[in-house]
Amino acid sequence: MADVREDILARLLEVVGTLPNIRSVHRNNIDLIEAELPAAIVLDGDEESDGAGDVSMKQSHRPYNVQMTPGIVVQVQDDNVVLGSIVTTFRRELIKRVLTDTELNEQIVKTGRHGNGAIRYLGCQTDVGWTRTGFAALTAQFLFKYTLKPDDL
Repeated sequence: MADVREDILARLLEVVGTLPNIRSVHRNNIDLIEAELPAAIVLDGDEESDGAGDVSMKQSHRPYNVQMTPGIVVQVQDDNVVLGSIVTTFRRELIKRVLTDTELNEQIVKTGRHGNGAIRYLGCQTDVGWTRTGFAALTAQFLFKYTLKPDDL
């Protein structure tokens, strides 16, 4: 039994935990206290399959090509630093670590049909705290394309 989505999200949590200077790592928990910052949060995100439009399928348990778009939030609070440069450093390290992680890439390759598995960086948004001094956040999106095999769940 294998749930590729869960395997990817669990590994993503491990990968973001390796970011330099990260104090805490969470999954789907955005209610953090200042003592936990800088923190990285993996958000499960959305999942879409290529079978959504084909209601005439005879085999509902056939493999589907799936695209999952988890988000990763990095929150920083520090009154004594230039937050823009710290957010840029977290962005760079995050992209590099996710896209080059051997285990993530192997998970995608072994589940993809016809070599169609992929990991892509989609972009990010930044937020410098308007209501809190010394606060900044980065939200990055990645796309994971893989094969979902209902018989393996």
